[in-house]
Amino acid sequence: MHEIRIATDKIEMLTTLNDSPTAERIWDALPIDSTVNTWGQEIYFSIPVQCDLDLEARDRMEVGEVGYWPTGSAFCIFFGRTPASKGDEPRAASPVNPIGRCEGDIKVFRQVRESSAVRIERIEEETDPVPGRVDEAPPAEADAPTQEPPAEAADAGKPEASADAGKPEASADAEPGEVAQNPDAAEPGEAAQKLAAAEPGEDADKEKPAEEA
Repeated sequence: MHEIRIATDKIEMLTTLNDSPTAERIWDALPIDSTVNTWGQEIYFSIPVQCDLDLEARDRMEVGEVGYWPTGSAFCIFFGRTPASKGDEPRAASPVNPIGRCEGDIKVFRQVRESSAVRIERIEEETDPVPGRVDEAPPAEADAPTQEPPAEAADAGKPEASADAGKPEASADAEPGEVAQNPDAAEPGEAAQKLAAAEPGEDADKEKPAEEA
């Protein structure tokens, strides 16, 4: 069963639809806006739904019942005697399909006048939280953007890479730009030191004759 709201500029009424095929068709067509017609203590208005008489169709209704009138494709609300009544019970002009019942003081429909605007609409399941109570978890906060650590912090704890890593150490005695030599090779200046070991003028004395005493 479905719940609907019937509303005019003066009243609102909660109505429960039954499980009939006609009621389901009306539910599927909602919301519907129309214009009120009155017939005694019955309100009816045309709706864009086409249905035939069903097996439950009848003309004698109860106060507070709502029905669908196939002859006029109309939604009907019965709240008292009609011109067709033979007693206190409401009576339709011709058989209608019962589709539900109003849930409230049906006498409020006496305030509704001919040609008033009327709307019928669904009452969906309430989803709004009760004031003062949290029914839903708060939305998750967006993840904070990941920040790259400062360059200094990123390198903390890492050994400094040497620019000369993997290169052979240059000799302390090597001249700038000189390629390091095999450690077993003679050190720079060694030949010069050997030459320096010879006394100066030694060769020259060999060529000169000894001076006479």
